[in-house]
Amino acid sequence: MKKVSVIVPVYNAEKYLEKCISSIANQTLDDIEILAINDGSKDNSLNVLDNLSIKYKDKIRVFDKPNGGAGSARNIGIDNATGEFIKFVDADDYLSLNILERMYTIAKEKKVSLVRGNYQTIIGPIKTIDTCSWSNIKESKIVDVRENKDYIVTETPGIGNKLIKRDLIGELRFPEKTKWEDLAIIPVVIASSEKIFHLNEPVYNYRVNMNTTITDFINKIPNILDIVRCCDNIEIEMTKRGLNEEYKEQIESLYILHTLYRVENAMLWVNFPRAKKEIVITSLITILNSKYPNWQNNSIFNRYRKINPLFNWDINRVNKFLNEDYLIDDIEKAKDNINNSFTIKRKIKL
Repeated sequence: MKKVSVIVPVYNAEKYLEKCISSIANQTLDDIEILAINDGSKDNSLNVLDNLSIKYKDKIRVFDKPNGGAGSARNIGIDNATGEFIKFVDADDYLSLNILERMYTIAKEKKVSLVRGNYQTIIGPIKTIDTCSWSNIKESKIVDVRENKDYIVTETPGIGNKLIKRDLIGELRFPEKTKWEDLAIIPVVIASSEKIFHLNEPVYNYRVNMNTTITDFINKIPNILDIVRCCDNIEIEMTKRGLNEEYKEQIESLYILHTLYRVENAMLWVNFPRAKKEIVITSLITILNSKYPNWQNNSIFNRYRKINPLFNWDINRVNKFLNEDYLIDDIEKAKDNINNSFTIKRKIKL
C-alpha cells in the first residue's frame, strides 16, 4: 500500500501537464503513486502523459477514457487507488514539493483522517492566499466536527485543498457529467471524519486562466440546475451513513446557500435573454421554496448575510425581484422552457 495516491483528471491540459505531474512526482514524500486519467482530451495531453509515464515510470499510471467529465475521471482514480490517503490535483494546477509530506505527517501525528489547507490562487504573476473558509478558525488546530457541525458548511467544498483517508471515502463517488460535483461529496466526507486538522497554510497552487474561467462560467448556464442534484446527493449520502438527522440544519443550509449562489450567478449573466434569465432564477427559487419553505429564517444563511455584504445585497435584490413580480411566477412555463435540465427530467418536487 502506498502512503498517498494522487488522482489527476486530465482534459486538454497539454500546456500545464509537465508542471503539474513533475510537482507531484518530485515530492519529498517518496511512497506515492500518481493516477492520471485522460478524459477524452482533444489536444496532445495523452501523448504528454505517455512521455511522463516513461520519465516517472515507477510513480505514474495513465488511464485513457472517453470524455465524461472530471467526476467520472476522479471515480476511475478512486477505484484504482492503493494509497492510504488520497489527494486530488487538477491538471492545470500544481503542488509545492514538500506538501504531501507535510500533510501526511500531520495526518499521522494528529491521528486524523482529513487534513485541509488553504489555496494559493495564481492569476498570471499575481499570487493570493484564500483561506477557503468563512468560519472563525484562524489558527492551525484539530477540529472536532461533531462539536462544530457548521464546519461542513463554512469549509469550501473544493477538493484540491484536502488530503483524505481512503477509508473515509469508502463507496462515495462523484456524480458524473455534473457541475459542482465536489459539493456532492465533500460535506459528507467532512461530517464522516469526526476530527480533521484545519491547517491554516497554503497547500495547493490553483491556477486561474481568465479566458477559460469566463468560458466555463458561460458554459454553466445550461447546467445551472445541476446544483440541485449535488445538494440532493449530500442528503442521500448523509442518510446512507446515518448522519442526516445529526446534520439536518447543516444539510438545509448547504442547499439554501449553494442554490442562492447559482441565483447570484444567473443575475450576473450578460447578453442572455432576460426572459430566460427570469425562468432560471424562478426555477431555482421555486425549488428552494418547495424544499425549504422557511429558508429565509435559516440561522446559518442569515449569519452569512451579516458577514458577506455582497451576498446580502444580492439577496435583497432577489427579494426585490420577487416582490415586484420581476420573476415569472408560472413554474409550468419554466418547466416547458428549460430543456434538458436534470431537475426537470427527474420531476422535481414542486
